[in-house]
Amino acid sequence: MEKKRRIFFLDNLKAFIVCLMIVFHAAMCYMAYAPEWWYTVDKADPKFAFTLFVLWADIFIMPVMFFISGYFGIMSLSKQTGAQFWKSKLLRIVLPWIAGVILLAPPVTYIMFASRGIPMDYVNDYLFKLFVFGPCFSHVQYWFLGMLTYLYIALFLFCKIMPSFKERQGISIPGPKLFVGFAVLCYICTAAAYFYVNGNYDLWCNIWPVLVYQPTRISFYPLYFFLGAYAWRNQWFVEGGYKADPAKWLPAFIVTGIAYLFYTTMGAPTAASPEQYMLVKAAIHVLFLLSAVFGLLAVFQSKLDYTNGILGELAANSYNMYYTHMGLVMLIAWGFLSIDLPTYPKYIIVSILSLLASYLTGKILMVLPCFSVGNKAKK
Repeated sequence: MEKKRRIFFLDNLKAFIVCLMIVFHAAMCYMAYAPEWWYTVDKADPKFAFTLFVLWADIFIMPVMFFISGYFGIMSLSKQTGAQFWKSKLLRIVLPWIAGVILLAPPVTYIMFASRGIPMDYVNDYLFKLFVFGPCFSHVQYWFLGMLTYLYIALFLFCKIMPSFKERQGISIPGPKLFVGFAVLCYICTAAAYFYVNGNYDLWCNIWPVLVYQPTRISFYPLYFFLGAYAWRNQWFVEGGYKADPAKWLPAFIVTGIAYLFYTTMGAPTAASPEQYMLVKAAIHVLFLLSAVFGLLAVFQSKLDYTNGILGELAANSYNMYYTHMGLVMLIAWGFLSIDLPTYPKYIIVSILSLLASYLTGKILMVLPCFSVGNKAKK
């Protein structure tokens, strides 16, 4: 049997999203109206431009990751026994998630106090009183691995109930009905979540200690994860299969992105009621997200469906960069708090150093079995 060519553009898109995530988290240190709980906040000269960037990128970063995870997740499940599948996910996802929450999340969250000069005993006052059993409990970026674990469980069980779901079908091109139906389903979930949080759109909740989530976003993750699985099953992106059209999706990405930023920042005073604002914002949110995901898929499939030395290195190391980056970004931003530089040059320097530090620590992590399998992206 002829070996099928790897779909490189999904590896490249994942690497891009991880790099975007790193500079996104750095931007939160310099944005106007930064969350009070954010780990490092430089209040010398916050910029509204970073606020707009954060509002924009925050919508689609994680749904893209879940879509790609669903695509490759069902691919792995179709090729392996249940035991093999779970052995690989235990090593690659579950153990790093648990280790990250136990070993790395507490010191990252502690930076919130240390960077503000608040004296506190790490073990007695912070670790047990505020983190483990208090309001500071967090999975930091490792919430993604926890959510992914639950989605892999759901996918595995669904394929047990319907074994045919993990069997690849003939090439099927999605029509407007699929996208409209998917958008309507997303809208119902998003509008309901908006009303549930009563306008507190960025609220984080947890089911201690196993899940940290945002109510306004949590429905997107299984929806885009299973859309990714559906895409693999119906042979999207293969030769002769569905290929998102950049001429359609990229303008939609740009227009809906501008509309989302405009309505989020200026729409509330013009709405007849808070309820109307939430309903309209939910609609724009859903359309922007759908356009962003497929706009990025379109651009990367049409322009970056190949690999080379640099792209292969980034793709192979992208998971490790995601895993290590948060603490590094916050430490570097903290180190620059006392340096007298204009905000934009400071942000650029912090972002570059954060990308380099994440890349180098990611390379070091490759000596561990949990973090070594990314080398397949180079092939």
